[in-house]
Amino acid sequence: MPKSRVVRIGLLAALVVAAVAGVLVFRAVGDSSASAAPGAQQQQAKPWVGVSFTRTPSGLTIAAVIADSPADKAGLTRGDVIKAVNGTAVATAQELSDQLKDKQVGDTLTLSIDRGGQTQEVSVILEAQPAALPKAIPLLPELEGIPADQLFGHVQGGQFNFTDEQGNQFTVNIDVGTVASVDAGTKTLTLNLNAGGSKTYTVEDKAIGAKLSDLKEGDQVAVMRVGDDVRAVVQGVGPLLPGLGRGQGLGGCGRGHMGQFGEWGGKQYGGSTTPQQAPEEAPAPGSSTGL
Repeated sequence: MPKSRVVRIGLLAALVVAAVAGVLVFRAVGDSSASAAPGAQQQQAKPWVGVSFTRTPSGLTIAAVIADSPADKAGLTRGDVIKAVNGTAVATAQELSDQLKDKQVGDTLTLSIDRGGQTQEVSVILEAQPAALPKAIPLLPELEGIPADQLFGHVQGGQFNFTDEQGNQFTVNIDVGTVASVDAGTKTLTLNLNAGGSKTYTVEDKAIGAKLSDLKEGDQVAVMRVGDDVRAVVQGVGPLLPGLGRGQGLGGCGRGHMGQFGEWGGKQYGGSTTPQQAPEEAPAPGSSTGL
């Protein structure tokens, strides 16, 4: 088997294990507000509406409404086009966000909306932004409940067995841990392994992934090797997880994404999305903004 192919297969194996550790990056986004002290949360409570929205040819269009949110209680629905807030016309996400920056919990917003060609005014009473909910881990529910900042330490590493074109078996080892020391000059990297103990590696220039010069003590990494031959060093494995959403979150509403079966949904923190019909001009995947 060509060496390049071995590297590609081995790297894929590394990413399977490393992706589990990567959940913590996205979990941290969802857990950040929940980690604050209760008193601080109460003092710094931010108002929210409970919608995600996107630009369509009609204007700022609501893409999703969170169940039991202020928007849901006010009767806002998916497909409503926001034209003005408290009498001030809004045409961009920034203009809409600006209308909330000086508002407090308990204030009322009067939204002028277009619904099916009919202009309506809807009053929304702002509530405190709820605490963020941790991301679920459907593939490994056994890891749910572990604080985001501790999840990486629960990845122990492991090994994958392969056979080459002649049927000879070789083993790809995945070592996971934090950098204890690194020396780009001597091409050495020492990890404190999550599974216990430490290990020092010689990382040649041919290795895929992070450069030793970019690593520092305390970085969380996964090393993929065959025997003592290091094939890859993966740093910051969170970005390797696909499909967890793009887009901005304003007012704690989270990150929009295209739901299963092509249904437009908003993956929102603090509640579930109310299922509704898609607007006539469906938003593009990953383009929604929360409020």
